[in-house]
Amino acid sequence: MIKTVATFLFILFFNNGYCQNNDGFPKGEFGLKSSVNSFFQEEKKIWTSPFKIKKNDLNYILPAAAGLGMFYTLDQPIRRELLYFNNHQSSVNSFNKNITYLGDGAVNIGISSLFVLNGVLFNNHKSIETGYLSSKAIVHAGILVFVLKTIAGRERPFYNDHQGRFHLLNKLESGSAYHSFPSGHTITAFSMATVIAKEYSDKKWIGITSYGLASLVGISRIGLDKHWASDIFIGSILGYVIGNFTYKNHQQRWHVIPSASSKSITLNIIKNI
Repeated sequence: MIKTVATFLFILFFNNGYCQNNDGFPKGEFGLKSSVNSFFQEEKKIWTSPFKIKKNDLNYILPAAAGLGMFYTLDQPIRRELLYFNNHQSSVNSFNKNITYLGDGAVNIGISSLFVLNGVLFNNHKSIETGYLSSKAIVHAGILVFVLKTIAGRERPFYNDHQGRFHLLNKLESGSAYHSFPSGHTITAFSMATVIAKEYSDKKWIGITSYGLASLVGISRIGLDKHWASDIFIGSILGYVIGNFTYKNHQQRWHVIPSASSKSITLNIIKNI
């Protein structure tokens, strides 16, 4: 699995279609002051968004709520099946233990850094933007998931009598055993996958690969008995929302506008004030 991920990144970084376009970029776009200001502005939007729900948003919220309810009723049978395969197939167990690291925040920040490094070395705006935005999305996801885990206080599958009960704000002293809902690895993996898929939307295989790897991370968390299926479901949705929000918010602030003449093609990057 490590070789597969390394190969994916190698093709993405060093294929001529991605590293030789020499877009160019203004320093202010990724500057420290600009980044800090935009981060806190985004945090404000994230935490105030529940108070700004519009009628059209129900077209997405209601199906998501129905899906969460469905997975919640299937938590036990899904756990039994995936746990059985994990514990009786050494190859499955090994796969789950490896792929789950792609949902670790530190590993994802490392991958984001590789995107930035690749962009700096090859003067590639898209690669730097991918690393920059994915790292912001990961931090946003980390803050959100910590708050939600603390509020929900859900028992992990391996804990106690395997019922996955919720203890709202009542088990803060018990630590990780009550931090099942939602899945942090899944929300992290999907937030990064979404940024990558959005940045390279012209190449569908990149999005399919990114979301596929993120999905395997979620499944591995069930097989390793760390999370319930409903934890994974809501984690994937929140990860997508965070990644999509981070990407779109940046595009609204910075616009890349192409212009062409008989002798050259220029990319102009404009900031909204």
